[in-house]
Amino acid sequence: MKRMRRRSRFAAAAAAVAVATAGCSPGLFDVPRPPAAGGQVVLTEHVTPSALVAVTAAGPENGTLLQVIGATARPLEHLDVASAGGTRALVASSSPAPAVVRIPAKPVPPARGATSYQEAVYHEAQTRWDRQYATAQRDVAARTAAATERWVRGQLARAGSGSGQGSLGAGYELAASVLAGLVDQAGTRFGGRVVLLAADRLGDIPPECQLGGADVIAITPFLPGAAAAAAVQEKLIAAGASRASVLGPEATAAEIGRLVSDGLGQREVAEPLSGPALFGNDSAVLRPAAARVLTPLLHLLRQPGATAVINGYASAPGGARHNQQLSENRAAAVAAFFEARGIGAAALLVVEHGASDFVAPGTSPDNRRVVVVVEEPA
Repeated sequence: MKRMRRRSRFAAAAAAVAVATAGCSPGLFDVPRPPAAGGQVVLTEHVTPSALVAVTAAGPENGTLLQVIGATARPLEHLDVASAGGTRALVASSSPAPAVVRIPAKPVPPARGATSYQEAVYHEAQTRWDRQYATAQRDVAARTAAATERWVRGQLARAGSGSGQGSLGAGYELAASVLAGLVDQAGTRFGGRVVLLAADRLGDIPPECQLGGADVIAITPFLPGAAAAAAVQEKLIAAGASRASVLGPEATAAEIGRLVSDGLGQREVAEPLSGPALFGNDSAVLRPAAARVLTPLLHLLRQPGATAVINGYASAPGGARHNQQLSENRAAAVAAFFEARGIGAAALLVVEHGASDFVAPGTSPDNRRVVVVVEEPA
């Protein structure tokens, strides 16, 4: 298992957008269903809304961010771009929804006992419909891509005026404010949330700022030392980031783009696990009954590419240092349970929160809990 002090990792596979329809042929599209007489087949892409918040700086970092934003744009993406030198928003816009294409209903097979002529007419009509359907599939993809490209090109023209220099902490604070406003407006409708920061210095991460499980990617114009990068990642995760990465100038736009796409395409399943069912008071030893609580998560974790962030908590009694260690030991015990049942240690990240984020009065045993966030492969 990995501790919070080690770097969190991103899934290697780029996110894919699944395409589905009402009444279509196999492939990325659903199996056809007979439509009503005179009906139509509606083709469109089914995508999960996502949010990308970028804080730019003057210099090469600004260009890199804009390049990544252009390369990773997708339908139903809300984009916010702000200047690191102030609170002025450069862009606040949402990309268009996927294109919709309608074609005539699929031919209805002749009734039982049809003549050979009727069968031949049907097969000829079916062949024409199959060609029309394939053309419509390509049309949906092309029109969606063209509309998204037109949208992002216009946004980047506006975002090109970003200027100013700032610390990572200041950028994080601005991004947290922007994302909090989005969540207030849209609730949890965003399937993926990414914060992309360009900063000329690392700076402090304000502990009161929360990003609600977003992926955070920080880009610096200098090569950060391993210890400094790890310390920033730890602070970002402790402040609410789901995953965190600190990149220097050696990172290419393509590498950053893959991280952004992974974050926008990931689906997370949060599983709060009852503390009293897992641990006794002031204990990190799993109770015998804990297996009934933890076993249902194994099928999620056994998916290829799945990862889990295991968050440990403690109730208020006791010293802060003791509760911090207790919460880590509890999360580690849950990780060890998963490892003993075949889950690779590299897929498990242990995070200790101590006596924080109460769900009940501080002395309540409900605060002796573990929250497992499973990041399913896209």
